[in-house]
Amino acid sequence: MTPIFANRVLLPPGRKAADAVSEAISKSINEKCVSALIPSTKGESLSNKYESAIDVSIPCKIESGLIICTSGSTGNPKAVEISSNSLEAATKLVNSKFTEPASWLLAINPAFIGGTMVIARALMQNQKWEYGLTDDGKFSPEIFAGIAQTFIAKNGRVRTSLVAAQLASLIAQEQIELLKKFDAILVGGGQISPDIYNNLKDQGVNLIRTYGMTETCGGIVWDGKALDGVNIRIENPSNSGAGRISINSPSNATCYHGNTEGISKLNEATFNNNWVMTQDIGTYENALLKIIGRSDDIVISGGINISVHAVENVLRDQIGVEDAVVFALPDKTWGTVIAAVIVGNADQMQLQDAVEKELGSAAKPRIIKFAHELPLLPNGKIDVDSLK
Repeated sequence: MTPIFANRVLLPPGRKAADAVSEAISKSINEKCVSALIPSTKGESLSNKYESAIDVSIPCKIESGLIICTSGSTGNPKAVEISSNSLEAATKLVNSKFTEPASWLLAINPAFIGGTMVIARALMQNQKWEYGLTDDGKFSPEIFAGIAQTFIAKNGRVRTSLVAAQLASLIAQEQIELLKKFDAILVGGGQISPDIYNNLKDQGVNLIRTYGMTETCGGIVWDGKALDGVNIRIENPSNSGAGRISINSPSNATCYHGNTEGISKLNEATFNNNWVMTQDIGTYENALLKIIGRSDDIVISGGINISVHAVENVLRDQIGVEDAVVFALPDKTWGTVIAAVIVGNADQMQLQDAVEKELGSAAKPRIIKFAHELPLLPNGKIDVDSLK
C-alpha cells in the first residue's frame, strides 16, 4: 500500500483560518486526502508545540481526513488522526438530533475540534455557516452578538457551539435575549453550574451541555446521555461506581499521529477496537454519565489526595464567584499546595472555609488571587499554565 502523507495547512488568524478549514473538510470527503491543521498563535512557545506535534514526513494511518491538535490544556498538544468516515459520522450524530437543518455560527477557533465540527455540520447539510470571531480570531461577546443578530435575521434557524467561558461572558453582557434566538446552543469546554444552566433553560434558552474531545471528534454525550450509536463503559470502577470513562462511537478517531515510542504507547493505552479510553473519571448509571474529574487532576498535598476538579466545583458554587480555576503549586512544607484564581467578588476566608468544610483542610486553597477574567487558550479553554 502506498504511504499516505498529510498536507500541511498552517492556519492564519481570523476568517482565513475558517475558510481554510472549510476547504480541508471538503477535500477530505471529496478528494480523499489528509490535511494537517496547524494552529497559528501569537505565543511562540505554544506555536512551536503545535508545530512539533504534527510531523507531515511521517505516514498517516488514515487514508483521508484531518489531523487536528488537542488544545494542550492538560499537557503538550497531541495530533489526532480523524478519518473522513469519522468526520461524517460525527456530523450525522449531531444533525440527526434535530428535525430540521440549520445554519451554524462559528464562535470557536476552527483549528480545534469544536470549531472544525461547526463548519462540518453546516457543510454536510448544505447549510450556511458564518464567522463569529474577531479579525484576529478572538472571541468578543459584543462582536459575536452583532454578527449573530444579523445572521439570525437573514437565515432564521441558527445554531452555535460555545465553550463555558464564552457563555459566561455573554451572560455578563446581558445577552439572554440573543441566546434565546438560537435554535440550539451546544456548550462544552468545561462545566456549567447547575444554577446557570437551569436559569437559562427556564428563560427559554435551548442550551445543551456536551461532553466529548478531539479523540471522539467532538461532543458525543448531551446532557449526560450518549447520542444514538454511542456506547459508554466505566473501566475498573470503584465501590462508588467511579472509574475511567471509555467511549465507543462511530465518530472516534483512529490514532495519535507520530512514530515515537511515546506515541506508540499512548495509542495502545487510548485506542482499542474503536474504543477510546479517556483521562476522565466518571460514573455511568441509568444511562446517565456524570463527570467527576480527570485521572490526572489528582494532586497530593501533605500526603492527602485532592481532586482539583472537586475544589473548583465548591468554589464556583459560592456567592459572588463567577468563575474559578484551581491548580497545584510547589511548596517546601507541603510538597504542593492548592492555589485558586477567582473571577468575581467574594471573601477569601469564606471561600477557604467553604472548601475546608466540604473537602477537608488539605483541599483548602492556600493561595487565592482575584482576576477580572481568566486567560484562554486559542480553543477557548482556560490557560492554566499562564496563571501558574
